[in-house]
Amino acid sequence: MSITEAIAQYRLALKEGLKYYNAHMAAHENPYPEVLEDLMNETRTSGQTRVGTIEIPADQIVGTLAAGRKTAFAGNMMPILPEGSEFAGKWIALCEAHLSDTGIHDPITCMEYMGRFYVMEGHKRVSVLKSFKSPTIMATVTRVIPMWSEDPEVQAYYEFLHFYKMSSLYRVQFNRPGRYARFTELLGFDKDHVWTDEERQTFKAFHYRFGNVCGGQILAQMPQKSLSEAMLGLLELYPYAELLKDGEDGLRKKLTALLPDLKFAAQEEKTQVSVAPEIGDKGKSLVRQILDGIAHPTLNIAFVHAADPEESAWTHGHDEGRKRLEEAFGSQIRVQTYIAAKDSEDEVMEQAVRDQAQVIFATAPTLLASARRVAAMHSGLKVLVCALSVPYTGVRTYYCRLYEAEFAAGAAAGVLSGGAPVGYIARYPILGTPAAVNAFALGVRMTAPGTRVLLKWSSLPGDPLEELRAAGVRVVNGYTAGAAKDADAWNTAMCMEDGTWKNISRDVWNWGRMYQKIVRSILDGGWEKNDGSASVNYWWGMNSGVMDVRMAEDLPVGVTDLVNILRNGLISGTIHPFLCSLRDQQGHLRSAGDRWYTPAEIMEMNWLLEEVEGRIPDLDELMPFSRETAGLLRLKAADSAPAGEEKAEGSEAPAEDALDGAERRNAAAETEMEKGKNGKMNKEDGPEAEK
Repeated sequence: MSITEAIAQYRLALKEGLKYYNAHMAAHENPYPEVLEDLMNETRTSGQTRVGTIEIPADQIVGTLAAGRKTAFAGNMMPILPEGSEFAGKWIALCEAHLSDTGIHDPITCMEYMGRFYVMEGHKRVSVLKSFKSPTIMATVTRVIPMWSEDPEVQAYYEFLHFYKMSSLYRVQFNRPGRYARFTELLGFDKDHVWTDEERQTFKAFHYRFGNVCGGQILAQMPQKSLSEAMLGLLELYPYAELLKDGEDGLRKKLTALLPDLKFAAQEEKTQVSVAPEIGDKGKSLVRQILDGIAHPTLNIAFVHAADPEESAWTHGHDEGRKRLEEAFGSQIRVQTYIAAKDSEDEVMEQAVRDQAQVIFATAPTLLASARRVAAMHSGLKVLVCALSVPYTGVRTYYCRLYEAEFAAGAAAGVLSGGAPVGYIARYPILGTPAAVNAFALGVRMTAPGTRVLLKWSSLPGDPLEELRAAGVRVVNGYTAGAAKDADAWNTAMCMEDGTWKNISRDVWNWGRMYQKIVRSILDGGWEKNDGSASVNYWWGMNSGVMDVRMAEDLPVGVTDLVNILRNGLISGTIHPFLCSLRDQQGHLRSAGDRWYTPAEIMEMNWLLEEVEGRIPDLDELMPFSRETAGLLRLKAADSAPAGEEKAEGSEAPAEDALDGAERRNAAAETEMEKGKNGKMNKEDGPEAEK
């Protein structure tokens, strides 16, 4: 009976192989398995290491070591030779053994390169097992290590080496740096945590269930068609512990709702930055408003806060903005306010929906995950989160261009510094913060050339204000950071001879103006100008009236006049803080003064000017209360200067920056990775089995 079944199986496999072969031939693509030797002719490697005999994912077996064996198989490892051939006879005999009590028990031998496997011995075993949709195949694996380079895929692979050392898993594959660390973090593990057998088995079961859900039509809609990227996207939105409880139907519902965001992330498209309020088609919008008014006489708006306005200066500012909004629109809108305590965000968001909210303003970045979830589950709901440059299509974000106010404040600080260093206390190392620090430093440079800006962080242990005073600083920006409960607290102050502080300036966040303009844009049809296929961030500044800087009344007239001149230039667009010569802390020329930085480039700035003393801390250095916000709006890894840009003559990078950023991050990794870079990899690495 088994021989009959084996012949039938060969016919099915042959049909699948020929279908693949013919489709790729018609598309002028390679119809055969990949050949590792061909890749090695074009790629520099740094050595090999024996991994051992392990279970490997069958779908990651993509080719053969040598070209001589490839013509019997299509690229999916299915046979393409006719049934009467000698090859077919051997294939059928092996299949018969697989169907018998004997089974296929000998492991194949293969090479692994960049997370994919190339068969040395056992091609027909792979073909037979893959024809039965076997998820894994036993294999004795030798790993080929690529030479270290700036290629993002190679950098990601070096991160995989560490991930594999900790997890013994090949199932998770990324081709962009930073993904493995984020994935591990979202699973709830430290990057150096060695997985237990139970943790590995739990994840493998979840991965199998997720693959069943994602492997068909859903994955086909994603440009990268990457199961790991899809899983990472879901983990960004839902806790791992919650997803473990979901069956396939629950996972499918969540994944389908999230699909627009996953597709957008896979395409790596830039967030659309709106730098001024959008105006829609008012005539068309009026008809729409009349029609909508039959069911909704007013626009229902919900404000969801992460803290009580009476206890948080940040929330108090947004609540004042809400009041100004209601005063401006009267009966055109109905506004309800909610406070979402920790772990109740989802329920509060859903309650707002049950209360017929059509627009939700979530006023803190910590509400981002719950905002994304409610937006994914309720089509047509307009959800906005007060955060900067978050790349998701389901929600929009809004923020003010703080760097404009900081530039003007820096100019005043430079005048009043008396030549002493100027202090800057930043709160979180997040998107927008380096731009604000750099803009402040440029303001100082304009009025006090040669003056240093000493950077400290309130989210790090210690007393930054006392540290700055001890360093001889007279003027400090951000001295109230993280401490003020007063919404009108001053940002910049000068230390007087008697030790008291004299107010200089404060940033003015006009949230009422922001909310009025967003709601007006919605009512006038500005929202619909974007079709939902892109991520949108409202990042408005002084020219929109949502950001300003206010000076103390008792300052010298010349200081106030200077700041007013700068304000007028920022509002009119005749002054651009970053349109000047810029060198970073390593001495690289970032701009010769003719470089126009786009809003997205300013927003995502992750380097500091040479005038700044200090550094951007890593997430794990921050105090625990700061990590959630910093993790949500984290900066990209520090980049090197653009290719070909000069370094200032005689400038030397600090010792800790002597290595390239990516290599430095790997310098503390396991010995395997270091030897891989140096071409000395030749010993066994990792566990003997993927348990």
